[in-house]
Amino acid sequence: MYRVMIVDDNMANLIMARKTLEEEYEVIPVSSGISALECLNDMPELPDLVLLDVDMPNVNGFQVISEMKNIPKLVNIPIIFLTAQDDDTTELESYNLGAMDYIRKPYTANLLKKRVDIQIQLLSQRRKLDDMNKSLNNLVQEKNKKNLELQYSIVAMFVDLMTKRDSFYGDHAKRVEQYMDILVSAMVRSGKFGLSADDGTTICCASQIHDIGKLCIADQYVNNDRAGKAGEFEHEALKTHTTLGADMLSKVTQLSAGENNFMSYAYNMCRNHHERWDGNGYPDRLSGENIPLEARALAVVNTYDNLRNIGVDGKRLSHQEALMKIKFMKFTSFDPAVVDIFLSTEREIKNVAG
Repeated sequence: MYRVMIVDDNMANLIMARKTLEEEYEVIPVSSGISALECLNDMPELPDLVLLDVDMPNVNGFQVISEMKNIPKLVNIPIIFLTAQDDDTTELESYNLGAMDYIRKPYTANLLKKRVDIQIQLLSQRRKLDDMNKSLNNLVQEKNKKNLELQYSIVAMFVDLMTKRDSFYGDHAKRVEQYMDILVSAMVRSGKFGLSADDGTTICCASQIHDIGKLCIADQYVNNDRAGKAGEFEHEALKTHTTLGADMLSKVTQLSAGENNFMSYAYNMCRNHHERWDGNGYPDRLSGENIPLEARALAVVNTYDNLRNIGVDGKRLSHQEALMKIKFMKFTSFDPAVVDIFLSTEREIKNVAG
């Protein structure tokens, strides 16, 4: 049963309103504005609707509604104003203060009942919509949870395959994710890149599989490249890991229904992490901001990890040497804005790198 509070200093009006409504509603009669506010603050179960007289001594209806709108638990209770005043200014002020309806006195029992019924019906519909929205949100959250579980399963599967093929792949993937977490979190905090925290989490997870195309490359080519002994043919063959990996992910994406940010990020990083800011990268020779942001970020941390663990001409670089190398490639290989963020996090990067 819906609960209706009636606030009126006129006892005859209070009794008439109570008798009119009590067959269908639980009625709470209150004889002053001060008492109404005290009841509303103290009662454990709030009314669903308040009928509020405007013209009361000490604290009038306008003052009551103003107080209610400043109290979080009372702010959404619908209010119908009751008044003997017959002017448009008072009615307009009522609506401006947040009243749902306005009834002029004297009113008949039938009119009062009808206007209360309408507001209760509207309230019932709003609550049904709220319940539907909650149910939909629960379904969305459940779907998102399942999507996350699928994403982590895909990543774990590919990282496991890469690790079994070559332990360097697995270690590299884990380090890259840690570096990306530091870098992308800083990019989110900066507010300059249009990334949300959820975007950052998804990007970091997806970054682990940027090299899955190397599963399709002969071990000899990979080992020679890592040792700095790859010939031109081997080097060109290794470049295809970007498109091979992207093709693999594209097939997975086609099986996914609707938009999938995880697969989109994974695809972009897989295909484009060797593109260069100046357009001299591969496979698509993209330049500047035409390169997806997640791939631009990955290019920096991927290079850092390779410099630290593979090195140049067989010589692994120190943290400071790797930073200097990345600074040198700013504006040519890397997005300068991303490099600046990366350099601002260099202490955290160093802690991960060891």
